[in-house]
Amino acid sequence: MKHNQSRMTSLILAMLLLASGCGSGTDNRTPGTDAPAAVPGVQDETRPAETVPEETEPGYEPLPQESMDGFEFRFFNYDNSYLTWSINILTADDITGEPLNDEVFERNNRVMAQYDCVISEKLDRDPTMSLGNLVKSGDAGAEVVMLYDVRVVDNYLGGNLQTWEVLPHVDFEAPYWSWDATQTFSSGGKVYAATGDFSLGQNTRSFILLFNKDMYANLGLTENLYELTSAGKWTMDRMLTASDAAVADLDGNGEMNMDDRYGAAGALKLYFGSLVTGAGIKYIDQDENGSPYFAIPGNEYAITVMTDIMNKHSGNNRFRQVAAGVHNGSNESKAMFINNQLLFQGTAMKSVANFRDMESDIGILPFPKYSEEQERYYALTSGGAIAGLPITLKPENYKNVGIILEALCRDSHDSLIPLYKETLLKSKYARDEGSAAMLDIIFESAVYDIGLSVLPDNTYIMYMEIFESGTDTFASKTKGKQKVVQKQLEKLAAAAEEKTEES
Repeated sequence: MKHNQSRMTSLILAMLLLASGCGSGTDNRTPGTDAPAAVPGVQDETRPAETVPEETEPGYEPLPQESMDGFEFRFFNYDNSYLTWSINILTADDITGEPLNDEVFERNNRVMAQYDCVISEKLDRDPTMSLGNLVKSGDAGAEVVMLYDVRVVDNYLGGNLQTWEVLPHVDFEAPYWSWDATQTFSSGGKVYAATGDFSLGQNTRSFILLFNKDMYANLGLTENLYELTSAGKWTMDRMLTASDAAVADLDGNGEMNMDDRYGAAGALKLYFGSLVTGAGIKYIDQDENGSPYFAIPGNEYAITVMTDIMNKHSGNNRFRQVAAGVHNGSNESKAMFINNQLLFQGTAMKSVANFRDMESDIGILPFPKYSEEQERYYALTSGGAIAGLPITLKPENYKNVGIILEALCRDSHDSLIPLYKETLLKSKYARDEGSAAMLDIIFESAVYDIGLSVLPDNTYIMYMEIFESGTDTFASKTKGKQKVVQKQLEKLAAAAEEKTEES
């Protein structure tokens, strides 16, 4: 592996370095004046460019061309009775005429023919829950296991996963692996879960914003949202201004209800969470030394942004919470969007398929920046399947597994990913050419946050509940939770240290 060890620092083990004050990362920025140019802890200048490298370019090393003599590479994957909110396909039995199925079939056949190997799949309702028992039996029955990302850390600390430095030929600096994910899911400089282009599991869990193009035009709104986005000028305030134009008492009864029209609606988990992440805010972050910390205490910018988001959605019907609770409301808002009652609809990438039969034309956008001063967009990505290596993976198979995973990623980067973006989303669902550049921006903007998967109740969810309450307690509740989160981080760090010492 071509790790840059000074960059890919521990997100868990480094918690041992926590000082007694988690809020040391004070940030006095104010909205609209000095918004963050990058997600803190993710140094953009160290991240490889998101481009397809030529095979002749330095650093893009050719894979060994050798026969594996029928070696069976087995995925342990979801059977689609659970984790239905992401696309989990990794193998296909035959050509069916369905583009994704057929491309996965052809891709696997290309790799199998090249290396004389067999790529197969063991299916389970929830591999995340089953892995522990299989490991105890001495054989997980797979070389790579796909895990629900919010449970990955538990599996790693529980001894079910090994770290990826054992695999030769896997190049995490290449554009077909997620750099941000490998930084987030790492401990002691060692990656314990990864996502790459061989799987659509995480790619289909980036949160995006749909807009009703027909409604937008009929309301007399003239700014080209695609051009705004490409120019880096698509901001929350511009989205809210457009939302104001959409608000209408359609039934004329003098009060706003479920029969009327709003700027947006849905689950706070998606909408508010995406606006916060879109501002470049992380809940658990790393400092310049790679030490993780609770990133909200002392962070004036983060508190100000969350307060501003809440205030700008108060009493104006820009956003309609159609169901109580931060996790609820997606089904109701989907029906409203299809019925032309919403200008905007937040959803996950995979869920765009739910709107393919909608009569009105729709477009795809990233969730907006908080201000134009940000150098990039940030797409909240959470809740999909991510790859882990079971602890039972045999050392004699490390080389074959590394080669096959790298080959699948390289092939998918040039075939499966473009097909998913261009053929399915652009042609069938979005029905316009303008979404093409938007999809590229969204795919390049995916960010992860360990706060979502390890400490959600006291970070991610807590702030959504404050938004839901309408009472500005962002600062006070952050202060109240600071010691609790610190203790949780220290406990997690101790477990990570013990795990590292055992390995």
